[in-house]
Amino acid sequence: MTARRPLIVLHSIEFPVPPSAGFCEFMWQNGLQVIFVRRAGYGRSSPLPEALIKEEPIKTGATAIAEAAMLRALITQLSLSDAVVLAIGSSNPVAYRLVQIAPEIEHTVFVNPIFNQEVWSVFSPAWFRTMLKQITTSKSGLHFTMQGMKLLIRRDPISFYKHILQKNPGDLDYVESNKADYYEAGEHALNTDPALLYYDTVMCLSHDPLLKDGFFKGIDASILIGQNTLDVWRTEMEREARRLDLPVVSAPRGDIFCAYVSPETIVEMIAAKGPTRANAS
Repeated sequence: MTARRPLIVLHSIEFPVPPSAGFCEFMWQNGLQVIFVRRAGYGRSSPLPEALIKEEPIKTGATAIAEAAMLRALITQLSLSDAVVLAIGSSNPVAYRLVQIAPEIEHTVFVNPIFNQEVWSVFSPAWFRTMLKQITTSKSGLHFTMQGMKLLIRRDPISFYKHILQKNPGDLDYVESNKADYYEAGEHALNTDPALLYYDTVMCLSHDPLLKDGFFKGIDASILIGQNTLDVWRTEMEREARRLDLPVVSAPRGDIFCAYVSPETIVEMIAAKGPTRANAS
């Protein structure tokens, strides 16, 4: 480890690989060390216990709490402090549980979180939206979706990702510049346990009773959305942000991958928080 401030990156389900070398180098030059955490069950990481990736513990939030506890243990093992967490997409339900139990985290950036918004219409193209709905409705729908997704990825992983990101120029540029990462992400997708796909999707798209008014009281956190974010998502996000008392920042480029294509915004958000407890003591 170095004297640089740790930037802990928690990945989303669709991109379980580290951010680009350019992103990491930019952070290094700005006093931050990227620590990418491959979440439980992805790649060669230890899977979640089988008992935790069943419907009941997933829907009650027990699985997300357990994963947050595992991440807290990792932070302790690495002796991290004064840390910033960058939670991307579907990792947010775990991240906002983690920040409640990890005092080592000074600030958290929630990237494109789905708190309790109504945002089905933002998922495009239509077949991708249908896939997500099938995942959450039945085991047969989950199986069908996994088979269809794997077929598309095997055929051409780059085209698969570009089709999902077709309305987002910044995201498409990121894919084009980091094709090897998307081939790797495709390989992970082909080997993802269907139960893991169900877990992440349900946690993101279902109402979370944990997110009551005041949930983030005393927690230093903010929300990042991209310039290409659709108006309906932005409106719903701003509504939830007001309810939860979290500031919203808009990155100048990107949507799903806005944090990676706009690293200067991440640095600005962290700098805006002023001196940390560790630096102030």
